[in-house]
Amino acid sequence: MGGKLPPGLTVAFGSGILAAFFYAAVLLGGFGALILGYLAPLPLMAAGLWQGTAAAVLASIIGTMLVTLLMQEETGGLVATLGFLVTSALPALVVVRQSLLARTAPDGGLEWYPPGRLMLVLAGLGLGGAALAMVMALGEPGGLEGVIRQALSRMALLIAPGQADALGPDAMWIAPAMPGLVVISWLLMTVVNGALAQGLLSRFGLNRRPSMRMVDFTLPHWSALAFSLACAGAVLLEGGPGFAALTVALVLGVPFLFAGLAVVHAVARRQKASTALLVAVYLFVFLIGWPIPFLVGLGMIEQWMGFRARLAARKPDQEDE
Repeated sequence: MGGKLPPGLTVAFGSGILAAFFYAAVLLGGFGALILGYLAPLPLMAAGLWQGTAAAVLASIIGTMLVTLLMQEETGGLVATLGFLVTSALPALVVVRQSLLARTAPDGGLEWYPPGRLMLVLAGLGLGGAALAMVMALGEPGGLEGVIRQALSRMALLIAPGQADALGPDAMWIAPAMPGLVVISWLLMTVVNGALAQGLLSRFGLNRRPSMRMVDFTLPHWSALAFSLACAGAVLLEGGPGFAALTVALVLGVPFLFAGLAVVHAVARRQKASTALLVAVYLFVFLIGWPIPFLVGLGMIEQWMGFRARLAARKPDQEDE
């Protein structure tokens, strides 16, 4: 009676074990181990995008249990478990569930869940975590911002103990932006792992849904209003409300960054050396950094002008890079 395990169970068990070992690799130290830690959601997402949501759930459960056992003595089982759930299991489950949603299109084909809305779901999830942290810090002096300022001050004093006056809490100008930057890091890590998982499956023909093309990235119109209000609040409000508005504005800027990049992809598709152009743009943007606000603004303009769709329609038979 001893037969083979169903493919879904085999993939789920293997992916859960691999994700746990990736996450636990941070204990080894070093840059390579850190990269493996960032890739912990990858096996979970690959399992789900290949075998379905149930496989992702099972892989996440297995990974969580194994992380708790592996890291019980080093960091405390509860801390390690919560870290794995927040940074790996939860985003993997959200990406898999939303990515595999589809409905019948008017032409009889399948219309898959759009990448822009998936990005907004992830951004909302990250903002929910930031809001929870703000609520938990309400009893502290200065709220969450005060907690961050004190923590940054202590870290800075450990690095430069002779600069006590220059490195006080008021000098930590990055403190108001820290929650937003943490969520952005988590959001980008989730997007990269999802893209890697889908790309790996597509390479071997194991993907359930077509890959999300950058040129097709669109956002609902209400997102532009929400982003505008958050930016206005970050500039005009003070104290806790301004701190919260800044966090929302920073996080919502990421979807509009991708919307701006979608316009760049639409333009590149019309060029003969489209791949070289895109590589140059990405290197220029992410190595230098200052063009990022320009791309965010371009994404906002795209919401109202819609020229990306017109550019993309010029060569409908050409695949996006």
